[in-house]
Amino acid sequence: MKMAKLATVLAVAILLVSSAAGLVRAADAALPDPAAFLADLIQNGNLRTTGTGELFCWHASGQAETFLSAYEAYQDPRWLEAAEKYYDFYLGKLQKDPDGYEGWIGDPDSAGGVKLSTDALVGDAILCAPLARFVEIVNRDPTLNKKFGATAKRYLDLVTRIMWEKWNHRNCYYQDAAGWGSYHTYDKLVDLKANKWVDAPSNEVSDNLNKHYAASLVLLRLWRATGNEQYKDRVVRICGRAKTMWRYYPAEDRIVWNYWMPHGPYDLEGRAPKSWVAVHPDRSGYQAWEVSMFVEVYDSGLVFEQADLERMIRTNHWMAEGPGGKWRNADGTSPAGELWSGLARFDPAIRAKYEAQLAKGGIENQIAAAWFKYVTVKAPGWQRLYVSDPSKVQVAKVPLQPGQNLTMTVVIPDVVNVAGKERVQFATQTRQAGKLKIELLDAAGKNVLGTLAEIDTDKDLQYNAPFWDGTNPKTGKKDLGEYRVRWTLGDESRTAAVWVKQGTVTKRDGPEALKPGEKITIDFEGPMDKRWKLESAATSTEQAHGGKQSLQVSGTAQLRFGKSDDLPVKVTMWIYDDGAKHGATAANGAAWGVIPTVGDKFCAYEVWRSYLDGDGQYVWVNTGENQWFNLHPSGVTRKSGWVEWVFDFTDPKNVKVTGNGQPVKSLVAKFTPSGAIGIYLLGGSSAPLYVDDITIDYAKK
Repeated sequence: MKMAKLATVLAVAILLVSSAAGLVRAADAALPDPAAFLADLIQNGNLRTTGTGELFCWHASGQAETFLSAYEAYQDPRWLEAAEKYYDFYLGKLQKDPDGYEGWIGDPDSAGGVKLSTDALVGDAILCAPLARFVEIVNRDPTLNKKFGATAKRYLDLVTRIMWEKWNHRNCYYQDAAGWGSYHTYDKLVDLKANKWVDAPSNEVSDNLNKHYAASLVLLRLWRATGNEQYKDRVVRICGRAKTMWRYYPAEDRIVWNYWMPHGPYDLEGRAPKSWVAVHPDRSGYQAWEVSMFVEVYDSGLVFEQADLERMIRTNHWMAEGPGGKWRNADGTSPAGELWSGLARFDPAIRAKYEAQLAKGGIENQIAAAWFKYVTVKAPGWQRLYVSDPSKVQVAKVPLQPGQNLTMTVVIPDVVNVAGKERVQFATQTRQAGKLKIELLDAAGKNVLGTLAEIDTDKDLQYNAPFWDGTNPKTGKKDLGEYRVRWTLGDESRTAAVWVKQGTVTKRDGPEALKPGEKITIDFEGPMDKRWKLESAATSTEQAHGGKQSLQVSGTAQLRFGKSDDLPVKVTMWIYDDGAKHGATAANGAAWGVIPTVGDKFCAYEVWRSYLDGDGQYVWVNTGENQWFNLHPSGVTRKSGWVEWVFDFTDPKNVKVTGNGQPVKSLVAKFTPSGAIGIYLLGGSSAPLYVDDITIDYAKK
């Protein structure tokens, strides 16, 4: 009987090993079952309730790579079979945009009564990344290629169309003169019913940094799978830019970076960027994910070097040593921090914590532990996992620059076009009181040519973005060539390159500026003035102040009447207040106001917050202070129906703003413009804005 039992055990063991192509890690007891893992994953209710857009992509991607990690750990082809089934499941959700490219289109918003939708770069990236990795695995093993080669070819073609051809076709990749690259959102949305594009240029903004890196991860894997140097070049440009944005803490020899940073001209609205710049205060997983992607770039022999990862390790140790031994985020501004497990194989302390996490059980942890044990061991120490020839390593050499208080310094754009009479802005975020000095240096960064701006900063977060037209302060001329800009605040200095080029004459948008004695009157009863720029806005008979029509704004509307100098105009407009009440519930209504030369929006605003009397009064806001986040009570009582608002700049030193005859109180001089060049209107999140009978009067003195 004992011999029979032994024979049975041996037979089972032989069957197990042979079923896994003879390469199963037999020492790992109770190996997870691919079919059971797949079945459990498909049962995730979020895959049925989140449509087919970006949110679906996040849920579908959660364990999409686990199949591949399991195959690489256990060498069992059944994991690739299960992966194929799962990937084909979420590929079945693809739709085609009006440009003919596939995408996970979803999350429609109602704008102007039309259901508008979009696909997203990050949604494409996080579901294409496993496909590209599948291709790599199959292509490097002739045995696998026989069974999965056709699938790998299909995935390769699809990923190439979606991640390379589509986003290039849409011109969503931006490269500055310094050679660094980034992705931005598309300036169109999809009308699903009509299957056509709808212009939405105000939606154009640089993607969050983790989304850039997610896209570059797909291209990195495509490069490793195909050898196409175009993919590698873009990875270097995107991830190399990451190093230019690092905030160096020299006392601790570590680095910090923000969640989002401006890059292209579409990223600024006046002196402030369109999105917020900071280490994420809540979601520490974003940086942990970014670190894992940086490590794969390092393992591929690109951009990053050992010293970069060592500084990340020091940062993660610092994060774990917060007050009371609790986690904090990378710059200590919030308690949101977590282990950067992508660094585990390089550091014993991080490895110990990671292994303790994996020991908590669960199939995902079991597979991750096996992958760590059997795959990463192939690259001990600082060896790069995917590099066979160290001489081909391509590191981006970017100088470290301090950034504890100078937390954003970017030239946007980084070229002055002399022929087009264009200017650049020195986009800056500071977190320390003092004198911010911005200087122009020669290309080598050694000789100071002059001071371009000096600004008094507060101790709290502050944005500034002074313009520069290319004039060399040393010569008084627009001398062509390369320069460096240096920001200095206290004991910190950061630099960036900027170029002055001849360029070409560009078409100047809009009419000539309003002149003294001229007046614009708009009642919306006839054709719209060509100076208007409308997004989800049109004349409507639903409400009217004087005649039969007003302008209904669900999105945004702008009218420009000036160019490069603030005009001392008096702007009057009638706004319809629908009487909405939300109490202390957070809600955003409509906004209306003016645009000064710097491009900020200076507006009255309907906002409900627990600390604001949104039912009883309006607030005022200047987006140059901190976008739409710094709200100031206006002291103007809300009144249902039509309310007259006046923005009076006829005396630039004594600006007056009134609503229903009541003066707006508590205006801050720094954020109160002395004139205007345009009108800005913003629809509410749940109801449109109605505006009527606008006048812009530039009276003669």
